Amino acid sequence: MSAVVGLRRLRIGVVGLGIAGAAAAALLARDGHRVEVLEDAADPRPVGAGIWLQEYGQLVLDRLGLLDTMAARSREVRHIRVVTGGRPVVSLSYDAVPRRRAALGVHRGDLFTLLSQAVRDAGAAVTTGVTATAVTPVNDGAVITTTQGEHGPYDLVIGADGRSSRIRGALGLGARVRPYAYGALWAIVDDPEGLTGGELFQSLRGTREYLGVLPTGTSRASIFWSVHWGREPYADRIDPAEWRATARALAGPYAGLVDRVDHLIPARYSDVSVRRPFRIGAGRAAVLIGDAAHAMSPQLGVGASLALVDAATLAGALRTAASLGEAIGEHHRRRRAHLAWYQWCTRAMMPFFQSDLDLLAVPRDLLGPILSHPRSVQQLMVRQLFADRTSLWTQLQPP
Repeated sequence: MSAVVGLRRLRIGVVGLGIAGAAAAALLARDGHRVEVLEDAADPRPVGAGIWLQEYGQLVLDRLGLLDTMAARSREVRHIRVVTGGRPVVSLSYDAVPRRRAALGVHRGDLFTLLSQAVRDAGAAVTTGVTATAVTPVNDGAVITTTQGEHGPYDLVIGADGRSSRIRGALGLGARVRPYAYGALWAIVDDPEGLTGGELFQSLRGTREYLGVLPTGTSRASIFWSVHWGREPYADRIDPAEWRATARALAGPYAGLVDRVDHLIPARYSDVSVRRPFRIGAGRAAVLIGDAAHAMSPQLGVGASLALVDAATLAGALRTAASLGEAIGEHHRRRRAHLAWYQWCTRAMMPFFQSDLDLLAVPRDLLGPILSHPRSVQQLMVRQLFADRTSLWTQLQPP
């Protein structure tokens, strides 16, 4: 454990043991702060579909000493192929930008296991089976009230409890939360033959249907199927046999993987935007990170990386600032343009891939092959995937 540099040793309460919360807890405990994680699940376990982990997120894992282990449990994703009716729409290769890292196809459970162990190895306390319901200022900090009693006081409260965050409401932080009409059904299947290679594959039919295939871990693949929850509120009860018959038409070379799907799990998404995701008081502060502050559609595949960068940026600000308020302000300043760019990109892309606006499929299918062909344009598009952009032309410094 290294010594605290910028601030005195802080008492920090982290709500949520997801990607953002676990990374923040591990980094801050390593920096010498006294950290306690409060997790709603009584027995948090590694669950979830595949994650597309981009370069910037990988750099944070490297700082935690986890990247080599994570890479050994993952598969590089070097190519992106989008088709419609078997015809190419987009074809991108990470090789277009030399000396940069390709994405990793990661199993969410593997990432959870590594991060949660890193939290404990760093010396942070973890309390499970407690649901945070309120945050109350007291003379020497803030107390978090949970279903099992009070915890704290803390100098800093970090809300990392996801897109449906309770802490966000408890802190009175105004948020714009817009559930997407479209979500996905997903499954993880065995892929011991490595059929997916190093490719993310999407097959589209208009803007209402798509099938996605993502390499997941070393010998599995995640299958995603677009679904409109308003028209099909019980889509998660679809008979897998009936679904396979429909999905095979879009699966192309991955029809064999579709045939291995024996159940489907629903995933719903929301667009969450919090204009001012923090509160600063006398000798105490609170801040939201991860999906609690900026959930978005997974279309660009940068959500996990943004959560990791949140954690690293917050830890860095606390390491160098002279006061808690200054650290939170600096963290927000560093994150603002980065998050705004990816939120804008995601909102702009969404109608072309998941919406009822079928006419948008026409320019997408006509212009996609043209725009992704010139090397300069392909480089520009691939650079957006590294999860480090603040605009088309500017980027963050390494975390």
